[in-house]
Amino acid sequence: MSSLAIDVVRGVDGFQALRRDWEALFDAQPSASPFMSYDWMAAWQATIGVGGQPVIVCARDAGRLVGLLALSERTSPVMGMPVRRLSFMGERLVAADGLDVLAHPGCARPATAAIVERLATQPIDLLALDGLPADSAMLQVLAWQLGGDTQRAYTLATHQICPYLDLRAGWEEVLSRSRRPHQFGRLLRNLAGLHGFESRAITEPGLAGAALERLLALHDRRWAAQGGSDAMTRPSIRDFHRRVVPALAERGMVRFEELWVEGDCRATYYGFTRGDHYWLYQTGYDPSWARKSVAFVRMGLSIKEAVDRGVRCYDFLRGTETYKFDWALGARVTLRVEAVGARPAARLFATGRQLRAAVEKGVEAIVPRRSLDLLRRWRRARERGREEAAPTLALPRTRAREQEA
Repeated sequence: MSSLAIDVVRGVDGFQALRRDWEALFDAQPSASPFMSYDWMAAWQATIGVGGQPVIVCARDAGRLVGLLALSERTSPVMGMPVRRLSFMGERLVAADGLDVLAHPGCARPATAAIVERLATQPIDLLALDGLPADSAMLQVLAWQLGGDTQRAYTLATHQICPYLDLRAGWEEVLSRSRRPHQFGRLLRNLAGLHGFESRAITEPGLAGAALERLLALHDRRWAAQGGSDAMTRPSIRDFHRRVVPALAERGMVRFEELWVEGDCRATYYGFTRGDHYWLYQTGYDPSWARKSVAFVRMGLSIKEAVDRGVRCYDFLRGTETYKFDWALGARVTLRVEAVGARPAARLFATGRQLRAAVEKGVEAIVPRRSLDLLRRWRRARERGREEAAPTLALPRTRAREQEA
């Protein structure tokens, strides 16, 4: 392989111009998650990423794109001084775990090294990469390039715990090792005896949009008492999913799994699939059917169906919710990488970011749950009102709509 050429593409126009090469690179790397696809990034930039500038560090071999690192740059005023912050594109507010360098399998290590070396030369006040895989090839190079830099404070910490389930042993073994195998069988039989019981999987592009709306409706009902959920309440987040679902469905990577009883959808799971990996992203269920354990049964059926499809890894993504460990037998961690420049404004900005996270944890530890729910309802209502008044960036929604136009 010849020496790699590195260039930095900035701005929305440059990002959009990369689409064809990006998709070819994504297709060449079968282990890449849907979170690293062009479609995911485009939907994010058009909604949540508005106000930030795409910064794509590209590695090319004889002109061919063989690696890229997708970042987003925002500038914030601190003490009257602008602070430039670089973070992963496609992560903020949508919980995309495992973002990393997207590289061709044949040159992953040299492409990663060259990209990070170029990144280290950029005039960055704060580099904050949340959700980097613990086995990422970036870690070693980041430590070499930034860990010994006297002009930057470099830190590495655990970010999220991500439970997962290895399905290679087969359904019967997976069920036997779950927390409630006999209860699952009994609850499934009870539900199956009711009128209209049906397990549905929706993957078709023409049906995925309606399935998403059912998911959002059930998610709202589930979290109504708490004023909605941080995961799916904001208008920008909903707009993001309404864009990304049709786009990824066209590529066969979206899957909705529903449980219907007595003429209506009572529980639904929203996830992504590629190769032998499934990522469970979001859930919703009808709280009036909670005593029938519709969410628990739908989870078991989802895992069984994944086994039947040949999935080897069922990934619950970030979060240590108890329901995940009804089934999960292991967990991975993602990491937070932070490099802070020497300017006082940059250090103050980074300290404020850390302080806010610490305060939020402290409040959750000492404030009664009922009071927390009231505070969350107030905050989420305020955020919804603020976002509804803000403009969004016009980007193409899906490949199918572009063709229709």
